[in-house]
Amino acid sequence: MTPYLMVRDQLESLLFDQSTNEAIREGLPEWGITFFELITHLGDGAALIIFATLLYWFGAESRRQRRALVIAIGIGALAISAGMKGIFVRPRPELAGDYGGYSFPSAHALGATAFYGALAVVADTGTRAQRYVAAGTIILLVAFSRVVIGVHYVGDVVVGVVVGLLFVAVLLRDQNPEPGFVFILAGAIALLALGLGSREFTTMTIGASLGATVAWNTVANRDSDPRGASILLLAYLCLPIIVVVRTATSVLGTPDLGSLQWALEIIGYAAATGLILAVPVIAEELNDWPPVEWLQGRLPFTGRTIDPEKLPQRQADD
Repeated sequence: MTPYLMVRDQLESLLFDQSTNEAIREGLPEWGITFFELITHLGDGAALIIFATLLYWFGAESRRQRRALVIAIGIGALAISAGMKGIFVRPRPELAGDYGGYSFPSAHALGATAFYGALAVVADTGTRAQRYVAAGTIILLVAFSRVVIGVHYVGDVVVGVVVGLLFVAVLLRDQNPEPGFVFILAGAIALLALGLGSREFTTMTIGASLGATVAWNTVANRDSDPRGASILLLAYLCLPIIVVVRTATSVLGTPDLGSLQWALEIIGYAAATGLILAVPVIAEELNDWPPVEWLQGRLPFTGRTIDPEKLPQRQADD
């Protein structure tokens, strides 16, 4: 056996052996397993979307581009993980049971690394060291949780974290890259993955990239000062639309419809992502609505963000 094959076999047995999962799981107390079953949801795609959306909507206007960049990096990370899964098509460990999808790489590890890593770079809360430690802790916990619950091999999460870090490092070597470029890059990665044969979440990433590119180019240079209540009310009014679009893509998008299924899913994800980016600009038009006035008076802040200087209690003290 050649040295190359020996090294490959050693790595395979070390990083992609189910016995490693079993040993780690057996070494943890029951409460530890329960803890990791909960902590793994910090890397769920739905959770990351919710976190990114709330940060984008309710953050200060002066940092809207930075928050859009975090969303763009998240979409790019999804395109990379989905593409790699569809190309390598490695099955999950037997411990995963009927857990769907492919194993390599871990989308939770890659997505969490890209999202929390990018957030640590572009945010200005606390010191840089504090942000990096916090992000690194969450990333490691999410990655380790995937091994503990048995849905990924060690190699899956290691590669996911490494690829996520490289993706963030390459994009953020310039401290202020244009989100529009990253949205286009994410779409290009998704199309490349499609060309290489991947069918894992392809319509989602293509649609999200397309909708985000169009929406961001429309609103990027428009200043907006929506009230917090305006955003909440608009989100409430748009929620049924998003539900209808998602339901339509699920009900009408059957395999028998072929290309129509793809079109429906791409349009649906494009509309949802574009709407998320456009909400602050659209919501500003609702600032003077009576329902907004009523709701704003019951929120713990007078503007769009929870600013200590604007809290009613602080004003009363002054």
